[in-house]
Amino acid sequence: MNKATKIWPWIALALCACTTVMNMTQARWLSVAIAVVSLAGLCALLFAKKRTGFLLMCVCAVASFLVGSIQSVQGGLSVALAVGMSLIGSALVPLITGLFLKSQWARLK
Repeated sequence: MNKATKIWPWIALALCACTTVMNMTQARWLSVAIAVVSLAGLCALLFAKKRTGFLLMCVCAVASFLVGSIQSVQGGLSVALAVGMSLIGSALVPLITGLFLKSQWARLK
């Protein structure tokens, strides 16, 4: 992996860890579980250079989107706002990571 592709997963790891801590403080245990699995995927990508780490992150992003949308609607937000916020929060890290990995996908295990 090139330098930028090595730096971004560290930033993503820090962002996801902060989000996990925030979810823990608000007792969103399903979101915490999804985030921990996503962190494991990021670690597999970063340290073992495995494609499955990225794919695991993507699956967790979908799960996070669904859970976040449902929790936000139950919390009183409109459906459009809840879906929009969850989409941004869930898709940002996998999308940026995918863009960095696009040219180096064949080099991953």
